[in-house]
Amino acid sequence: MEGIGLTVFEGTRIDTFKVTILGVLRGYRPGANLILARAQGPYLERTGIIAGMSGSPVYIHGKLVGAIAYAWAFTKDPVGGITPIQEMLSLFPGPDTPAPDDSDQRIGLADPSSDDAEPHGTNPLEDPTGVRAIATPLTLSGFTPEAVSFLEPWLEKRGFVVSPGGGYEPGMVCDSLVPGSAVGVELIRGDWSAAAIGTLTYRDGDRLLAFGHPFVAMGWVRFPLAAATIHTVFASQQISTKVGSPSTSCGTLVADRSTGVSGQLGASPPMIPVRVAIQGTGKRDKHYSFEVVRNRLLTPSLVGSAVVNSISEALNDAGYATIDYDLTYYMNGGKRTVRKGNVFLTQSPITGVGEQVTQSLQLLMSDHFRPSSLDSARIDVNARMGLDAARISDVRVRPATASPGDSVEVEITLRRGGAMKETRRTRLYIPPQTPEGELSVRVADGEDTDRWERERTPDRFQPDTFDQLVQVIESERRLDRIYVQLYRQAGGATVRGGEISQPPASVLGVLTADRKSGAVSPTKGATLSEQTIPMDAVVRGSETAKIDIVPDLTR
Repeated sequence: MEGIGLTVFEGTRIDTFKVTILGVLRGYRPGANLILARAQGPYLERTGIIAGMSGSPVYIHGKLVGAIAYAWAFTKDPVGGITPIQEMLSLFPGPDTPAPDDSDQRIGLADPSSDDAEPHGTNPLEDPTGVRAIATPLTLSGFTPEAVSFLEPWLEKRGFVVSPGGGYEPGMVCDSLVPGSAVGVELIRGDWSAAAIGTLTYRDGDRLLAFGHPFVAMGWVRFPLAAATIHTVFASQQISTKVGSPSTSCGTLVADRSTGVSGQLGASPPMIPVRVAIQGTGKRDKHYSFEVVRNRLLTPSLVGSAVVNSISEALNDAGYATIDYDLTYYMNGGKRTVRKGNVFLTQSPITGVGEQVTQSLQLLMSDHFRPSSLDSARIDVNARMGLDAARISDVRVRPATASPGDSVEVEITLRRGGAMKETRRTRLYIPPQTPEGELSVRVADGEDTDRWERERTPDRFQPDTFDQLVQVIESERRLDRIYVQLYRQAGGATVRGGEISQPPASVLGVLTADRKSGAVSPTKGATLSEQTIPMDAVVRGSETAKIDIVPDLTR
């Protein structure tokens, strides 16, 4: 049988191409069929099946058969797989479909047991037959090579191919969207733009079907839907790609499942505002504003990549630098503000802050800690040229013998720039009722101290509630501080995230007997007291000294 297909190769004009049906793969995966077809046309004979054609409708005798959605790896011929329209019609939400709630972001959470739970990929090795969903072009506007490289693993995992694009191209009317039109799913909008481009398959009033394969396979969702314009087609032996840009926000993508996506024309869902302020030397101070799609699984990496992009654009020639950053997240409808800050050294001030943003948002927006929603975010970055670094080389405690209730002087020797030495001093308090015997005075940088505390009290870093998680994130120690701790080998216990460092043996026995409840756990040793010394440099290293605790015979 022969028919025609519709898609956009340039601008918004819908072009036709000839389609010859080759056969049907029945049950190519459980409960699904795939129609094999050869496409013919001036573009396609030169390019093969093009990334961005996903959803291109195919008609035979004027009747809609389905959407071109699949291709084969390394084939030179424009042969594709068509998802039958009957299978796509189930994408329209029914009266019993649960509506995603923007307030708590219960979106993008497909049933893990379903075939919609995992993102589709473009790696032909994932399917022994070589069939794969046609790659979705992700058009990036304003993104630097460093930001694209940072985002690359995320893109590859979700079956995207990077395509250059422009910002908004206003002027298109949403009512002009018809089968064959280019459509986009907006992920980032503002000073930076990121949108996935595909093709509209079917329209029923204000309801749309597109793609013919998953976008990111997240079930019932709420993503901004836009009309799009195509600038050109890049022909490539690896994969030819449409180059396009989003034009007008037109509605909401509501379903993202194994047979395609569906959308509703009308108002677009709210996105998350993000502001980035960057201060540097000279005239480098920059401010950026953008919005990111609201989704637990996508938002963290997208915000992180946009932050990396902002920093690399503002400080692309910074070289060696000391980076100080502060992250502020406004959450849960204005009820909670989470703050996290630190400092680090880098040869290229690009990815470090982005990694911290991504990791912290992945934790805060985790489904494990519902309800938790991100209202907006602000990232402040300060870059100082050069490396302000110091290393802890020695520690001494005077006197080496003390009694409970005393304080001792801790002298710390640091090295800066090789042979240059610097001395810092602080006093460390010996708590009352500290038992007799040998204790340790630990002097370390923030990262080493946090690592030590995680090994010593692992359960304290496994929060069970959102409030405990915030406490863990905000209590992360900084790298421009020296942390002086008095440590005792005998252990204590953590109770609901808090530590009891010196419980009597009888109390410790009662507490640890309740370990089955999960609220109480023993610790590996106890930190009896801690002092912090602020520094004007990033500190590295750790040293330990001993101190003997003896009874105070004068009391």
